[in-house]
Amino acid sequence: MFRFRLESILNYRKTIEENLLKELSELKKQSAIEENRLGAYEGTRDIHIKELGGIQDGSDGKILFIHIGEIKLYFDYLDALEEKIKVQRRISQECQDKVDKKIIELIDAVKKRKILEVVKERRYTEYKRDMNSKEQRLMDEIGVNRFIRDRYVQ
Repeated sequence: MFRFRLESILNYRKTIEENLLKELSELKKQSAIEENRLGAYEGTRDIHIKELGGIQDGSDGKILFIHIGEIKLYFDYLDALEEKIKVQRRISQECQDKVDKKIIELIDAVKKRKILEVVKERRYTEYKRDMNSKEQRLMDEIGVNRFIRDRYVQ
């Protein structure tokens, strides 16, 4: 019966690979959340910039008198929102960097597992070849014994 001596190491490497896949999945989810948050901030900024531009141009069809303090508040809000976007970009990039590092770890783990699987397959092929050889020798010996027995019995 074939027994691969490195089976426990192979199983360990499979477990590591499965754990890395789970971690990668979680990191991708987190990265997607951060990207969505960034998109929401940018969308909000774009909407408010258009609103402010419409107010300043009077392109909304209304003649409005806006106090300078309100415009300053708008710009302060947009500046704060721009700062949030910068921070969120950094967070989003950090998440993507973590995903990239985890992918590299996963690729390395897959390579190590596949190497062991190739070794296992080679050893199994060698085992089957040896067993076939032993079986053939046994059959040859049985054939020779029958030939000799039949020869002397007559």
